[in-house]
Amino acid sequence: MKVILMGTGTSHGIPVIGCDCKVCTSQDPRDNRMRCSAYVVQDKTEVVIDVGPEFRLQALRNNIRRLDAVLLTHSHADHLHGLDDLRIFSHTYPCKYDREAFPETEGSGLPVYGNKKTLSDLRKRFSYLFKPVKEGGGVAKLDFKDVSSYGPDNPLLIGSLKIFPVPLKHGSLDTTGWLFTSCGDDGKAGNIAYLTDCNAVPESSISLVRSCGPLEHLVIDGLRVRPHSTHFCFDEALACAEKIGARHTWFIHMNHDLLHVEIEKYIEENLHKYPALTKIVEQGGSVAPGYDQLELTL
Repeated sequence: MKVILMGTGTSHGIPVIGCDCKVCTSQDPRDNRMRCSAYVVQDKTEVVIDVGPEFRLQALRNNIRRLDAVLLTHSHADHLHGLDDLRIFSHTYPCKYDREAFPETEGSGLPVYGNKKTLSDLRKRFSYLFKPVKEGGGVAKLDFKDVSSYGPDNPLLIGSLKIFPVPLKHGSLDTTGWLFTSCGDDGKAGNIAYLTDCNAVPESSISLVRSCGPLEHLVIDGLRVRPHSTHFCFDEALACAEKIGARHTWFIHMNHDLLHVEIEKYIEENLHKYPALTKIVEQGGSVAPGYDQLELTL
């Protein structure tokens, strides 16, 4: 399994429009942070997590040519407003009203998974997707699927991927994290958890992540040093990571307060507060800021 972090920045993206701070003008490519999205590949199965405003650029950068599904965390613009660029990927999943254009194929559309709130918002914001296509027009052919029926005893199976939705809290909003686990029987490959846009991870969700076997990579929301009402600050992310116990922990959804190297230094100077994480690092693990195009593998 391979997970590429296509974007690791907060809702503004970095550089921020009109900003001349040290992060936004940095020459270190790790300080250039597109809006959060990830590309997951195992064997011939390919999915993406979130489709923000830079999704087209991210897809071109990673030479994405096909998709089996899209997994949404929530409906905020920085995670959703590249949805229309799924048109090119949905041509192999034509909607019923396009049967004349695609007589040789059938299907209700490219599967897009999200919780009830996310799908409800999506239907309102992208209402044109449900109207007949006018001459010369074209829309993404999408099949919205509610994840509420999936859980610890009923994983979502997409190709060779076994996926568990992980309920999170983003202020008062319910969001969805995603846990990817190997479909193999030996359990040695490990798992990858992607938990963005949250300021709380319920104990039941922590138990779910821990119950699926060794967690190789934890990708977790870590906005900044200062507390925030809807995002983990760095120390809150470290405290949650200590409970989860992944071999490698990566911060994402970072703002422009600190350079990449300064976030590394902050983690190094504060890791001692979290003895379980310290022990993991001493045994060959790591805790670090993520960056765009970071590739996580199992």
